[in-house]
Amino acid sequence: MPTTARKTRYFLDIDPELRNRVKAFAALRGKTMRDWLTEAIIAKLEDEIDASEGLASLADAEGTVSLDTYLQSRQGQSEHAG
Repeated sequence: MPTTARKTRYFLDIDPELRNRVKAFAALRGKTMRDWLTEAIIAKLEDEIDASEGLASLADAEGTVSLDTYLQSRQGQSEHAG
């Protein structure tokens, strides 16, 4: 018999106005509030992971050159072209 992942409940205190807006928006999309919130959380998490990985790649200096070195190389190329 296959085992299923056990779900955890999380209680969230939100203002009634926000709850009503989320519930209405989810309903307009044909989703339950739970499904809509789950999708929103996953999308936010993926955005945060992408941003974090992007920042990490910016910190990776391997294979990069300084601006001065780049500009000097461009000057050298334009002198040889002319």
